[in-house]
Amino acid sequence: MLETMDHEVTSIYEKSRDAVVKIHALRQIQIGNLLLLPSYRIATGFFIDKDGHILTTATAVDDADTCWIDWRGQRINARVVGRDAQTNLAVLKIDPVDGAPTPFLTQGDSDSLRVGSMVIAVAFPYDQPSVPVVGFVSGLDIQSNGHVFPTTHIRAGCRLSPGQAGGPLLNVHGEVIGIAIAEHADGQCCALPINAAHKISQDILAFGQAQHPWVGLRVSERLPAANAAEPGQRQVFVQQVFSNTPAAVAGFHDGDILVTITSNEVRRSADVLNTMFYHRVGDKVEFTVLRDGLEQKIILTVGGRPAQEAFGFVSAPQAVSPPEPPVVPRPVALPVSEP
Repeated sequence: MLETMDHEVTSIYEKSRDAVVKIHALRQIQIGNLLLLPSYRIATGFFIDKDGHILTTATAVDDADTCWIDWRGQRINARVVGRDAQTNLAVLKIDPVDGAPTPFLTQGDSDSLRVGSMVIAVAFPYDQPSVPVVGFVSGLDIQSNGHVFPTTHIRAGCRLSPGQAGGPLLNVHGEVIGIAIAEHADGQCCALPINAAHKISQDILAFGQAQHPWVGLRVSERLPAANAAEPGQRQVFVQQVFSNTPAAVAGFHDGDILVTITSNEVRRSADVLNTMFYHRVGDKVEFTVLRDGLEQKIILTVGGRPAQEAFGFVSAPQAVSPPEPPVVPRPVALPVSEP
C-alpha cells in the first residue's frame, strides 16, 4: 500500500512540476534621493492555460516594479495582469517562449473536497527545487483567527516554507483544487479553493479587477424555537440591514430568516457567503425568506463590495539578497478595486 502511494505521489509530481514556476518580485525603495536596499520576494505560481497566465499570491507581487519567473532553466519576464487583496490572488502573464503554448494544470472541482481528502502541494521552498508535500484536508473554514474569508477556504496539513506560498494543491488525480495562500499558526496551510480562484482570475482577465458582490446584510445563526417545524435545524437570520445598500433597496427586514438563495438552501452563515461569492455586480439574485411565518421572494440586484482591508494573514516572504534582475519594460499599472 505504501509503495503504491509512493508511486502515485511521484507520478503526480513528475506530471505537474513543469507547470509550476518560481516567482521573483523586486521593488526599488527610494526616500528622497536615497535609494535603499530593494525589497525582494520569492513565491511559487503555476500556469492555468496555454497562453502563459500564472496564478500566485497577491502579496508576492504587491507593489513590485519588476517580476520574472524561473522556468526550464530560464529567467522570463512576467507582468502583473491584476491582483485581489481580499482573496490574496494575483494573475501574471508571460509571453510563450518561441511561440509555444505553456503547459498548465488541469482544474479539478474543489467543491468535491471533504475533510480527510488527500492533497499534494507542489512548490519551491527557499532557493531549492520544487518538492511535493503530502497532506490531508483537516478543515473547510469560513474564518480563522477572527478573520472572515469571502468564501470557504481549505485547511490542509501541508507546512509551508518561505517561497512556497502560491503553489498549487493537487488532488489524487493530479488536478489542481486549491492555491496555498497562507500558513496557519499550527503549521497547516490555508488554500483558496480553485473554483474560487478561477472566478477571481476570470474577473481580472475580463474586467481588470475582481468583482466582489455586496449585499449589505449582517446575518447570524440560531437554533429555532422549540415549536418550530424543524427544531433541530439551525436558522440563518438577518441581524441587521444596512442603510443605502442593495439589501435595503430590495426590501429585506431585520429578523428575516433566509431559506434559499437561488436554488441553494441556507443552513449556515457560510452558505450565504459561498453562494454570493460567485455572483457579479449587476446580477439579480432571488432570495426566499421567512417573515412572520410566511415565505416571501425578494429579488436583489448585486452591488460592488466597498473597499476592505487586505487578507489578514500571509506567509512571510523569504529574506534573501536579490539576484541581478533581467531587463524588463515598465510594469503595467495595477487595477484598484472600486467600492
